[in-house]
Amino acid sequence: MRIVVTGASGRLGSELLDRLARAGRHEVRAWSGTTTGTRGAIALRPVDLADAPAIDRALDEDDPEAILHAGCLSTAEAVRRDPERARAVNVEATRRLAGWAASRGRRLVFTSTDLVFDGSRSWYREDDPARPVLAYGRTKLDAEAHVLGTPRGLVARLSLLFGAPAPAAPDFFALALAALLRGEPRPFFVDEFRTPLPYSAAAEALLRLVVSDATGIVHVGGRERLSRFDLMRRAAIASGIDPSLVLPGRQADAAFAEPRPADVSLDTSRLAALLPDLDRPPVEAVLAAGVS
Repeated sequence: MRIVVTGASGRLGSELLDRLARAGRHEVRAWSGTTTGTRGAIALRPVDLADAPAIDRALDEDDPEAILHAGCLSTAEAVRRDPERARAVNVEATRRLAGWAASRGRRLVFTSTDLVFDGSRSWYREDDPARPVLAYGRTKLDAEAHVLGTPRGLVARLSLLFGAPAPAAPDFFALALAALLRGEPRPFFVDEFRTPLPYSAAAEALLRLVVSDATGIVHVGGRERLSRFDLMRRAAIASGIDPSLVLPGRQADAAFAEPRPADVSLDTSRLAALLPDLDRPPVEAVLAAGVS
């Protein structure tokens, strides 16, 4: 199968390309924003998702049978600071990809987020109302509608991803763990909950879903509902770090430009039904293995 992977230079994209390169079963085209070079022995093609003509040219030239759309403006702060670009990258680019895929009967898997929910409850199911409180979540929810309008579209809502430190695109987890390793105490919220999932498991799930016939929405998260404090304390212990460096904090103690949802834990019953043998290891096992 010829697969286009967008967001190929990011942390999740790099994991996807590594796995695709090792498997060697598919013809892969990797779109990377502005980054050049290779990932997992696969050449990166710079395609700016805010440039509609560039998307159209790349689609016609690569002519994928499936698109695994992981590219986006991916942080809440980046979206808040530049809403125009966020709209172009997160929503309009997805609309173009969905329209192209629908007109040719091609497969489209889109990575959305648990932040489409308002955080007022726990264990959200796919059919629960999505009411994002962050601008980032609103762009993702708007993009979901375009994917769901395609006959072969699947929305994969990802929870918080984590993994052992890697050179590609350091994220919240990697930066926080690095600070703790330097002996720097850091506060983490005891009242903000997610269902964290290793990058390795997320990539494996997405690659298996893209070749499946599943459509609609599927929640892709871990098995445990954890606060950021619990996640980082367990990560510290697993890494041989003094857990007293992980300090308890509360959302009310921090000032944010936008409100943050308190609990966006995901019910992953559909994922378990679709991929019953998918390995979703806890943080200790991931760090002990030194994998993403």
